[in-house]
Amino acid sequence: MNGELTQEQLKQVRKKCKEFGIDPIINLPNEDSRLTEVKRLDIMEKDLEQDQRYNSLTELAAYLTECPHSAINVLGSSVQRCKIIFGLSKEEEKDFERDEPRDLSICQFSLTRPHQPLVIENLLEDKRTKNKYSHPDSSSLRFYAGAPLISSRGFSLGTLCVVDDNPKSLKHNQIEGLRLLADQIVALIESEHDRKQTKNSETEDEEHAEVTGRYFSSATILFADIVGFTSKVERLDPGELLATLNTFFRGFDKIVIKHKVRKVKTIGDAYMCVGGISEQSNSHAKNVCMVGLDMLGFVEAVNLQQEILGKERWELRIGIHSGPLIAGTSGDTFDIWGDAVNIAARLESTSEPRKIHISEKTRDYLEGLGNLISREDIKLKGKGVWNTFFLESLNS
Repeated sequence: MNGELTQEQLKQVRKKCKEFGIDPIINLPNEDSRLTEVKRLDIMEKDLEQDQRYNSLTELAAYLTECPHSAINVLGSSVQRCKIIFGLSKEEEKDFERDEPRDLSICQFSLTRPHQPLVIENLLEDKRTKNKYSHPDSSSLRFYAGAPLISSRGFSLGTLCVVDDNPKSLKHNQIEGLRLLADQIVALIESEHDRKQTKNSETEDEEHAEVTGRYFSSATILFADIVGFTSKVERLDPGELLATLNTFFRGFDKIVIKHKVRKVKTIGDAYMCVGGISEQSNSHAKNVCMVGLDMLGFVEAVNLQQEILGKERWELRIGIHSGPLIAGTSGDTFDIWGDAVNIAARLESTSEPRKIHISEKTRDYLEGLGNLISREDIKLKGKGVWNTFFLESLNS
């Protein structure tokens, strides 16, 4: 890739990292695939400054976050290349170096969690940056926030970032706004790339015919399952069991359509749906939570009939999480993939009967609309300890 460092230059940079006390990000999983994606879109060499749309989006990022400077940075294998920077004077622009060794950059740390925003409220306090920015020769920067530029294939190209000379924090809607602007930048890059492609890409189409997907930087996933289903299988007549399960799933399907959420699939007694795919807006968390509340209400309505007939009650437990994912088709089947999906499943398994268990991220998307009961820290299998909530109701 043009502009990357030679082995000797990289050796000198690593020496400088040692002097600054910086631990560069190395041995990243899927790094070869990520670099292939950067090369596919030709983003390292693309001149974004000639297109006013990129300039406007970068400028808007600064206004939204109330930061003096913003930039679009692309991350190669050894170099961070600044494609656009907003907030420099004409004199400062003359002295500004477009290429910086990746190992010395802040943006490199976004690659460790490429689907999450990177916010460092005080560069002098964060262990990743404090040694560098307390060095006498370092710049005066004290705040950094970067939204990853994620391609439709789910790989990080770099960041849309903002910086400030003073420590600060951003509100949830400012971080969300930064994410949406990053999505717009990637959409522009990919649409231009697609327009330039010729029709002779049949081989590539065949290679991706079996599984096709698209990256969504923000969506909300719901998992629901029947409490004690295994014991019901042992006790109930198969015909009655299937009839009741079909009643629930048909009802859930209508609820999902009502709230403009997309059903993913049923797995045994489990039901899975996602918001933010069919209709992209910040209301996806609210819509999915409404689905969960209506599901619980529907099950209770069925239980009234069950009690009249002298039959046993059914109970549902639900888990909801918001985050990035890939949605697409495998053969003729719609499905979703990603860590956010796994977390939603963990929230469901640690929920309680007749409860909706939501993550802190989903709570943030509700923006105060939810009536919540905070749980003590919950350990999610393979995910560590999380701050979670039970959703009681939603304010209109």
